Amino acid sequence: AYGIIPTISYHTGKMEFYLNLSSGAAEEKATPFMSAWLAHGIIAFIAWGVMVPTAVQSAIMRSLFKGPMWFKLHQNINATAMALTVAVFAIGVAVTSKEGAVHFVNSHERMGLAMFLLVIIQVVDGAIRPPTPAPGSEDEKTLSRKTWEIGHRIGGVALLACGFWQMDSGIKLYAMKFNGVGSSQEKGVIIGYWVWIGFVVAMLVIGSVYFKFLRSKTKVEDKSGDGGEEGPADVEEDA
Repeated sequence: AYGIIPTISYHTGKMEFYLNLSSGAAEEKATPFMSAWLAHGIIAFIAWGVMVPTAVQSAIMRSLFKGPMWFKLHQNINATAMALTVAVFAIGVAVTSKEGAVHFVNSHERMGLAMFLLVIIQVVDGAIRPPTPAPGSEDEKTLSRKTWEIGHRIGGVALLACGFWQMDSGIKLYAMKFNGVGSSQEKGVIIGYWVWIGFVVAMLVIGSVYFKFLRSKTKVEDKSGDGGEEGPADVEEDA
């Protein structure tokens, strides 16, 4: 291991090398499993940095879609994200085993295990949800449906927040493992990652505010008698 400053600190550089004791020649040893861990991170980002936020946004902005289209998007994108999460988890477990390391010894690995289990529960919970009243019906939502909606939303937000933290943690672990702690590459990736996450969160907040504004506007029009027909924000189709 080696560093870049003369004071005592964490070694920012690591490498394995072969040393020929006869000739004194040395050559760097290839780093094993680097590509596997990179694939682990890229797939995780696609699932939790792109697909899950898109699924959440489709639910928030459902008034922009006709009929149950928003729900189909939300359901299918989340199902795909779950499949990718299973793949990410499988890669992590398999490579850790090949490295001969102990499983689930740090916060990143434990969070990964928790998210793997919770995302499956979240998707299954969405599949067995209580039904909503039929479109155009004057029936109110049942207590079980209202309770389910609150729990499903809280679970989704909590998982998304955990996903954001998990990806940041993974970037740092990758840098620590493959000679990049404190490097310009690590800093650039972390900055780019959080810029993207900031954009994603901003879009989710803007979408949520816009949807609430649209609903309140539609209710005002209905009360004034100007909205004789149901507006798009009044119908929450569920398949």
